[in-house]
Amino acid sequence: DDEFFHDNGAYMRTHAATVPDLAAAMLPGPYRIPAYRARAHIRLTNKTPCGTYRSPGRYESTFVRERLIDAIAAKTGIDAIEIRRRNLIDKSAMPYSLGFSTLGTDIVYDSGDYAKLMDRLLEAADWQNMRQALARRRTAGEKVGAGFAMFVEKSGLGPFDKVRVEVTGDGTIELITGVASIGQGVETAMAQICAEVLGVDYTRVNVVHGQTDRIDKGMGAFASRVTVMCGEATRMAAAKLRDAALMAAAELMQTSVDLLDVIDGEIVRKGGPGPSMKLTELAATKAEGLTAEAEFKSSHMVYPYGAHVVQLKLDVETGAVAIERYLVAFDIGKAVNPMLVEGQIVGGLAQGLGGALFEEFTYSDSGDPLAVTFADYLMPTAAEIPAIETFVSEDAPSPLN
Repeated sequence: DDEFFHDNGAYMRTHAATVPDLAAAMLPGPYRIPAYRARAHIRLTNKTPCGTYRSPGRYESTFVRERLIDAIAAKTGIDAIEIRRRNLIDKSAMPYSLGFSTLGTDIVYDSGDYAKLMDRLLEAADWQNMRQALARRRTAGEKVGAGFAMFVEKSGLGPFDKVRVEVTGDGTIELITGVASIGQGVETAMAQICAEVLGVDYTRVNVVHGQTDRIDKGMGAFASRVTVMCGEATRMAAAKLRDAALMAAAELMQTSVDLLDVIDGEIVRKGGPGPSMKLTELAATKAEGLTAEAEFKSSHMVYPYGAHVVQLKLDVETGAVAIERYLVAFDIGKAVNPMLVEGQIVGGLAQGLGGALFEEFTYSDSGDPLAVTFADYLMPTAAEIPAIETFVSEDAPSPLN
């Protein structure tokens, strides 16, 4: 039974009730909770208006849920990991409906093997030996501890994304999209998907975004949606263009489509010598070149999930927290570019660490902000961010995209 109050500041912004809505909707996380009720109260105060900020509503609800599980473990005397294991939603229950909605879509977990990911992370952390070593250090007077938490994230907010793929006679391959690049690696990931399906080198694919004279529809970049929505639209458009190219080439080569393939940008006969033609040469035979469009629509989000382990020490003299070890395991279904995924995980942890230990947006009683410069608002630097061990899992791909 959950009740919370959300300070939204002076007025409702365009994101409206997104933060409390997500906090209420995502609190159950990866566990079977047969009875659940949440009440969110929005209060308008004389502060800066509230907006969304990296995983809005999820870290608050994750903190509450995981602390409740630790409290249950302490009260019952059952190990906190065992409490989690007994209550995790089993992979055989997927798709799993929570029975309510958020952001206008019903919450139905599309896939997940939560227990497998938890065990993988605990093994990587050597959890039992870690806890025993920390117990010995506490006996010797050190203030040390370890924490474990699991979460379910949401991704792939629809309702649509559209792309167009063009191959011209001058050798240009363009992927035109209505999403936005805000530093998350859109150009690289979309080029990879397009290239793999089309049968070309990804460095030859130029991703064009933010040009409304080139494409009429697009949803931008927010809610961790681009790889799911635009990625699937890209796959569909590239597959459509590839099929059209093979049909045209088969006619020119006087052969069957089934006997042709596209490898490294060249249309060749499968399994042996024969006539061949570059994809760009084929495009040059057509006045408009080769082009295909696709639009991917989705009425459900997808739900990647993860777990964190931290080992830390508290300095009782200063109150300073030293993070000695930090591990993150995350199952995202399919890592198109693992390095970019790890970068997102590390960046998210850096911001989360700032919110937990350093950053505080304080106000006076009259509503004046007291943290108005970076001398007042403390952000972690590279010196405060620990080495992070990341484990990207692909055990539960989504059936939806």
